[in-house]
Amino acid sequence: MTEVRETTILQDGVVKITNLRTLIGTTTYAMSDIKSVNLTRQAKTYRPFWLVIGGILLIAWALIDETTQFGEFFNIGIVLVIVGITLFVIAKPSYAVQIGSTSGETSILRSTDINFIQKIVNAMNSALARRE
Repeated sequence: MTEVRETTILQDGVVKITNLRTLIGTTTYAMSDIKSVNLTRQAKTYRPFWLVIGGILLIAWALIDETTQFGEFFNIGIVLVIVGITLFVIAKPSYAVQIGSTSGETSILRSTDINFIQKIVNAMNSALARRE
């Protein structure tokens, strides 16, 4: 019986990929369990629109209830709307390393840096090719 030696293919920060396993942080994935590796693009988050909705509600409340606090709620509402729209516009899409196994597909690492994710996908595909 021959003993398989573990060879490091990539080590970058918290990511280490060898011909036998992939370590991301404290989580280890056995290369023998991985059937495929793909790069996927995740959509932009729509969470900043909660700020827009809150701002619109404050503006509406300020316009309906014309008391002495009109200016304060109106100004806060305008600021929330502007911040929410700005955050959505400047948000970058995120990319993920998606692995396929017998139990399905799972995203194991996300980043806004496509070059970093592509480097990991290429290293994992190289590890899969060496395994066979």
